[in-house]
Amino acid sequence: MQKNVKGFVGLFAGILAFVFIIIAMIPTTEIRNSGIMFYGSNNPTFALIAVPLGIVAIVAGIMSKKDKDKKGPRKSGVILGVIAIIIGLIAAMATFALSFLTTYANNPNDPMFESMSKEDKANLDKAIDQIIESSKTQS
Repeated sequence: MQKNVKGFVGLFAGILAFVFIIIAMIPTTEIRNSGIMFYGSNNPTFALIAVPLGIVAIVAGIMSKKDKDKKGPRKSGVILGVIAIIIGLIAAMATFALSFLTTYANNPNDPMFESMSKEDKANLDKAIDQIIESSKTQS
């Protein structure tokens, strides 16, 4: 019996994509010496790694269609690949926005934030302080 290597490559690439999405959801950076971990600049990177892995899963699954064994890993790899691409892109956007908040909290005078108005900065400072206070009351 001939093994469906391409199908298994697609399946494992799809599973690995979900592993990277899960890793992207783990907070990695501390906010303002508060002991609170939040999303850093590496979180969107992990989420974006899931996208090419999802593409590999889809391509390997489609290429394995030519093999005799058409069951199991081929279909699973394609399905996981499609879902991983969608969730990976959503996770990347969400973690990028949250890592932006962490960057601002740790360095509000960064030149990246010069275009923000004083009112926007005040609102953002208030939101960060509320996050810190709510996390202290929960612990």
